[in-house]
Amino acid sequence: MHDVENRPWILIITHGQFGKELLNSCEMVLGKMENVYCFSLLVGMPPEQLIENVAAVMDSAPAHSIILTDIYAGTPSNVAAVFAKKKQCPVICGLNLPMLIEAEMSRAETGGDEWAKRIIDAGNESIKNITRIINER
Repeated sequence: MHDVENRPWILIITHGQFGKELLNSCEMVLGKMENVYCFSLLVGMPPEQLIENVAAVMDSAPAHSIILTDIYAGTPSNVAAVFAKKKQCPVICGLNLPMLIEAEMSRAETGGDEWAKRIIDAGNESIKNITRIINER
């Protein structure tokens, strides 16, 4: 669906270094990822600073880019909501490694609501009670 130059970007906004470390883990699985940007809310950082940091990248982001955050209603997701409204980009909260893997693997072939659905589905499907699964065998 998207050629390499117009592929949507992935922006990650999290508390602390969680997003950067999640990206490092994802790259262990998939290899180097292009146009993925991490933003960290650090101790004592005002939300306005985080908004400025994100805006510096978001202003250049292609259409259909997406923002992934850690916790719904936390400062990172509240900052992302500013761009959801301003840039009409999807924002998904509850980020985990399977979601980021799906975001990378499917971003060239889909976008918008379909891309967001695939990312959310990957996150939901990755949550398992392994003990129960083993005990049911």
